[in-house]
Amino acid sequence: MENTIIADKPLTAKQAKDAERAEAVESLKKSLKRGATVYTILRHVSASGMSRCLDIYTIKHDQPLRLTWSAAKVLDATYDCRREALRINGCGMDMGFAVTSNLSRKLFGDTYALQHRWL
Repeated sequence: MENTIIADKPLTAKQAKDAERAEAVESLKKSLKRGATVYTILRHVSASGMSRCLDIYTIKHDQPLRLTWSAAKVLDATYDCRREALRINGCGMDMGFAVTSNLSRKLFGDTYALQHRWL
């Protein structure tokens, strides 16, 4: 996203980040409806086991649709460019479900609006 100018002033870094997040939310709301299934793929686990890299997809018009980049923006999470996946820190729970429920809460205000499945 280019640095947009509003009223002859360039956007600050925070304003640009907020605009990018709002754009990602709109994009995901078009792709995901309530009750949609979000599929996660585990791409990497750190040596310590304290972080994981996940790839996020949904199926739309019988084709897989990758949501990883937009989900990273909406969740304010790290996008690991080397692994091309969303980096999640933590352990001891189903991190795919955690990402899906957090995404569901951010998009619809309901933790259980989206379904989750592992691939």
